[in-house]
Amino acid sequence: MNKSRLLMLMLGMSSVSLFSADAPSPKNEVEALQKQIEVLQKQLETIAKQVNEQSNQVKEIKSENKQIKEHRPAAAITAASPEPKDNTPVFEKGYIAIPGTTAAVKINGMVKLDMIRDAKAYTGEQTNVSRMPYALQMRNANLPNVPMKWKGHSYLHAKQSRFRVESLVKNKSGNDVKTFVEADFFGAPQWGDGFPNGPSAGQSSNTYTLRLRHAVIGYGGLEAGHTTSTFQITESQLPSVDLNGLTDGYARHALIRYTQKLGNFALTAAAEHGRADYATFTPTPTVNGGSATTPNYAYNNQDSPGNLSKQARPDFILRAKYNFENGSTVGLSFLNRDLQLKNNVRINGNNQATVDGRNYSTNAWGMNLAAKIMTFGKSFFTTGITTGQGIGWYILEGQGRSALFDPTAAEGQRYKSITMHMYWAGYSHVWNQQWQTNFGAARIDFRTQRLAKARGVTGWYEPGLDKAFNKYLVNTMYSPEENLQFGLEYYVLQRKSTLGYRGLGQRLQFGASYKF
Repeated sequence: MNKSRLLMLMLGMSSVSLFSADAPSPKNEVEALQKQIEVLQKQLETIAKQVNEQSNQVKEIKSENKQIKEHRPAAAITAASPEPKDNTPVFEKGYIAIPGTTAAVKINGMVKLDMIRDAKAYTGEQTNVSRMPYALQMRNANLPNVPMKWKGHSYLHAKQSRFRVESLVKNKSGNDVKTFVEADFFGAPQWGDGFPNGPSAGQSSNTYTLRLRHAVIGYGGLEAGHTTSTFQITESQLPSVDLNGLTDGYARHALIRYTQKLGNFALTAAAEHGRADYATFTPTPTVNGGSATTPNYAYNNQDSPGNLSKQARPDFILRAKYNFENGSTVGLSFLNRDLQLKNNVRINGNNQATVDGRNYSTNAWGMNLAAKIMTFGKSFFTTGITTGQGIGWYILEGQGRSALFDPTAAEGQRYKSITMHMYWAGYSHVWNQQWQTNFGAARIDFRTQRLAKARGVTGWYEPGLDKAFNKYLVNTMYSPEENLQFGLEYYVLQRKSTLGYRGLGQRLQFGASYKF
């Protein structure tokens, strides 16, 4: 309301009050009007002063709001005046973002020392019953038959140390591209260093060779590269100080696979690189000038000098797995593969074989059922069974034992797949955040004894085919700090053949590791 309108209103009100009253004298009227005008003037001055003060207050408020808007953070800007947004994606802990891109990398790994003491036969840098020697007889014309006995062997190495590089690219589609490459130092011969002075002349006996463990591309549910076989249920593995552990380690192959997840359930289909690994026999090496006429068995993980393994197609695997909310897991996988071999072998001695150059083939299949069952706190029970024919390629200690090739056998009986069963059970008790104890037992049965009938002969070549492997372990692990671990583990290993030969290993292993 402006001053003129306010003055007119007040004058009007005064007029009404004057004319409605009893009419006074003219002199009195003039004096009364003068007094009223003086009162009105004072009121106008007061009102004008108040209006000015309010106007100044409004200006101050507008100035303060402007300053607040100019200095407040971008997150506090209202939708009416949006600021430019930062499009840099947020990555998980440990990833290092690459500036100007939607990609990040993460570097991690492990440094580990293993100290091994064998009370009986040498058990290897990593436990492998299939490489543990039998107590054989030395065949020599100049010496009596002397059993080969191994006692007391110590070995220290850092070959479990590994290095891993991961990458992650976030895409607008919501499907991230993930890769990782991991390597350790087990590329050197697995039987010690191979030679007294190292793997080859001029090299130190402490030389380690880098070995690829994993190289994988992941996009959505698709994985392609080299990694742990789909046939395995990795959650069911019992913690161990040794690399392979209770279940003899898991095979790693080049593969491509796709996983479809439905809540806690996952279904995976895969095609993997296979190998027609097999057992055959070769002449026994001559010792100190003696003659050798009795062949023995050799296990070939890949092509042997005499025969060529063939792969007509990849191995096909289907796996179903369910992860429970409490951490338990149960999985079932099926395997189908073909085994093919071309005969180029020549047997010396009393069993001369004709090289026919023929191709031999047989079908192979397998099933793996395994579970991890949580009990109290973080403790759990693990168990499983693997069974099938011709599946040695998928079990570390069964490699070379998928089939038997015997060129001296009757027609139609020369190339046969070997039936194999593996059982295991273990328990992991987590005492607290620092202490954990694990113990378990595993057995592999090779149904090789009945293959003797297929050969049409009465005897086996020494030491005979492998018949059974047994493995028992107990360990305790201590973690005084995060990612730092010390472990002490004891193994009993047994190897048995179809001719009754035995190999026995007792292994005490200490490990110290730090993951970064």
